Amino acid sequence: MQISNQKSSESFLDSMYIISHSINTVKTYKTALNHLQKFIEIHYEQNEYVLLSEIKDEKVDLYQFLREFIIYLDKIGIKPKGMRGYLSGVKGYLRHQGIRINSDDFKQFVKIPKLIKTREIPLTKEMLLRVLHNSNAKLQTSILVSISSGLRIGELVQLKLSDIDFTANPTKLSIRGNATKTRQSRETYITPEAANALKDYLSRYFGWTERNNQLLQDTYIFGPSTSKGRKSKLPGFNVESAKLSLQKSLRIHVVNIPDLDVENENGYKAIHFHAFRKYFRTVVGNAVGRDYAEALMGHGFYMDTYYQLPEDKKRQMYLDAEPHLTLSDFETVEKNIKKLSEKNTQLEEKFNDLLQYLRINKIEVPKL
Repeated sequence: MQISNQKSSESFLDSMYIISHSINTVKTYKTALNHLQKFIEIHYEQNEYVLLSEIKDEKVDLYQFLREFIIYLDKIGIKPKGMRGYLSGVKGYLRHQGIRINSDDFKQFVKIPKLIKTREIPLTKEMLLRVLHNSNAKLQTSILVSISSGLRIGELVQLKLSDIDFTANPTKLSIRGNATKTRQSRETYITPEAANALKDYLSRYFGWTERNNQLLQDTYIFGPSTSKGRKSKLPGFNVESAKLSLQKSLRIHVVNIPDLDVENENGYKAIHFHAFRKYFRTVVGNAVGRDYAEALMGHGFYMDTYYQLPEDKKRQMYLDAEPHLTLSDFETVEKNIKKLSEKNTQLEEKFNDLLQYLRINKIEVPKL
């Protein structure tokens, strides 16, 4: 009986992996099933298979069972966000076992604690520059690419040389569908600052040149590397290992800057790779519009609108946001932007005054 349960659990987890190929999703659902098994042992003192059969036969009320499971998770200290993730896994598992869950009945009879929204410390250019100045070449380059492209860390570590078009203006990144969370390919860009750092990094550690790089096309740029920064000679490529390697490197370097090694209200570190992605969304959203920023980040709801834009419009919008994403000597850049904006306002005022003068004096306004 236990073997049958185990096979059923493995079958469910395999089916979840096929959908997204996400190891993290499988880990979350596996943890959810472990919680479910412990809950059943403690509260029902029954074998999981027997209890699920009774739920299927309506001898045990499904919604009361789920209510009690939520109470159990709350008592063992699972936060509302984690509770939702585990509950999603359990509901999927129950459906996999042939137990139907009516969404209306679930909403009416099963109440979940509300999510607690906490404030996060917003990243600033000063903070990012300090992190960059205290990082090694690989970490510096990965941060610059991340904050100027909006890539997820999983997409970042799967970036290949063949995905980069240095000849485009701005430099374009083609994100393959099998490397994304949504399984949908897309395009994004990076700033000249990030592109130059990437070229230097590739040249130093991979022997990249401007001309012939045919042998490097399938190389994972930010894959696991040695302590000296060179590409690891270990066979194969593991996405999770590459992600952990970058995250660990960032933590180590941030710890060395005590006043930046701070936590948000939720207890998580303020500086991490997902925070770089949020920084990108904020900066690009403020500069040229949130919908455009969300599309570059790969949020599916905005992708259709994005792909209706002409190519030159996509590029121009990024070029408009580019100065705001640039970190090196950003104070000078921002001062220049402010001066240009002020001059533009002055010219508009003078032009409007001239038009008004011409109209008052009945002078024909030339067609411009």
